[in-house]
Amino acid sequence: MATLAFTDRLSCIDAFLEEACVKIQLTQTQFDSARQKYAAIGRWLSDPASPLLRYAPDIYPQGSMSLGTTIRPWQGEEFDLDIVCQLHGCSEYSPEQVFAAVHQRLNAHGLYSKILEPRNRCLRINYAGDFHLDIIPACPDDTVGSGAIKVPDRKLAVWKRSNPLGYASSFFERCRYRLSLIEAEEKRFRPLPNNAPSEHKYPLQRAVQLLKRHRDSFFKGDPDAARSILLTTLAAGCYQGQQSLTLALDGIVDGILAIISQTPGIPVVLNPTNPMENLAEGWNQDTYPQFIAYVRSLRAHLGELMRGDGIQATTRALGDLVGEPLAKSVVLAHADQVQRSRNDRSLRVEPGTGRFSATAGIIVPRNNFYGKC
Repeated sequence: MATLAFTDRLSCIDAFLEEACVKIQLTQTQFDSARQKYAAIGRWLSDPASPLLRYAPDIYPQGSMSLGTTIRPWQGEEFDLDIVCQLHGCSEYSPEQVFAAVHQRLNAHGLYSKILEPRNRCLRINYAGDFHLDIIPACPDDTVGSGAIKVPDRKLAVWKRSNPLGYASSFFERCRYRLSLIEAEEKRFRPLPNNAPSEHKYPLQRAVQLLKRHRDSFFKGDPDAARSILLTTLAAGCYQGQQSLTLALDGIVDGILAIISQTPGIPVVLNPTNPMENLAEGWNQDTYPQFIAYVRSLRAHLGELMRGDGIQATTRALGDLVGEPLAKSVVLAHADQVQRSRNDRSLRVEPGTGRFSATAGIIVPRNNFYGKC
């Protein structure tokens, strides 16, 4: 394929994938609700009257919300927010004792006690609607340091090691691959990151959102089939700084397939900031082949999208990738935008590149949208 044609095609696919990311963002209402509930939980756990105050609790988000990779729930499923309640001065306590201390504080709240669900490694607050909040009790892991924590596993009655702050820092370093690094300010109670518009996110963040959306589509909404933390870690490790969303996703998928083909048996996927934590510990002889099928499906449908010719083929391939309703919505939005720009004479095309522009180039005449992509 000629370079010019590929560039035009790539720009078009980027636009569609970026629009898909816009549409799978949490709504501002969903985000504001999560932020309000997070702040209320944080105040209750760290209140001066709280028995936990003697342990100087650190309250901070972890997972998709802190990484900017959260997506809307799949067809009526719930989205969640994971927060850490890290206690200090608890090195002599057992996992069950630390879990019980946080449990007791939450249970002392009139509302939380009614919607509180103790789970193996967290305490879940089940709000009405499409949202739940998981509070993860933790202590500093002094054997590792550098922000590492240990989390109670009640079934095994042992500590599980993790490092969510270090993980987030590592992830954003990968996001800024070939870009300048920015140090984050340390705070005792860390607010949720802003609900940044999708167009302001790094390509790696948006690629992870698309991996998760295809996961939801492929596994019919079962997030445990390919855990978000696992997809995020693999994506960050395979990302090579591509600024095109299409090429970033393409390189990540090829990188994951290379890991699969080069690893006999079931791979180990280590937390990049805690080498004692295997993020793929849930894989077994049943679940790992399903993950391989998911990645191969992703490779096939992304390839079809990159090779497709015409709006119908593009819509079909995009639908296989992110779901048919979302794909149709994306393509229609793109067509409407192009038509509006044609009608108000603001759509231009740059000579020599064929790229659409709002500021420079030859004005595109009014016409119906029958274009190829």
